[in-house]
Amino acid sequence: MSTPADSPPPLDLAFLAKHGLFAGLSEADLRTIPLLFRAEQYARGETIIKEGDNDGNLFVIYKGGVDVLKQVGVGARKTQEKIATLGDGDTFGEMELIDQQPRSASVLANTKTTVLVLTALDLNKLNQRDTRIYAILLTNLARELSLRLRATDQFLAVSLFSIREQARFRLFPKD
Repeated sequence: MSTPADSPPPLDLAFLAKHGLFAGLSEADLRTIPLLFRAEQYARGETIIKEGDNDGNLFVIYKGGVDVLKQVGVGARKTQEKIATLGDGDTFGEMELIDQQPRSASVLANTKTTVLVLTALDLNKLNQRDTRIYAILLTNLARELSLRLRATDQFLAVSLFSIREQARFRLFPKD
């Protein structure tokens, strides 16, 4: 179970300025960002997100690391496979924040980890308070999702090529 940080870790502007989610924001804008997030700490092995849940939160790893796990298979053959490892500065949970669908994967802390959490409600409040910052954050979020989709496309293309090549060699073995 997560424990709220006793007090939010002091967020230096350098961390925020180099994070893609906050690209294009002025120094004054960056000073308001920590007010949007709450800090949570997780122990090694602790679940941050459970596949299938609905909570609508986006997470930024401030310190630490996580493993992203996806359930595969059916029935007795169902298992969890690690599909990614993320570290300082990486984000996760953005898909549900945008599409409000159940979580597509589980996320577990692989070390003591502090995350910054942005709720859908707080994002909506930002939209009402400052539409310019809201629009910049959403544009940056869309850019992050696009980059991940491109990487997934590349991975799938390479995997399919490899599978086809293996099948070709089985059909036409070299003498």
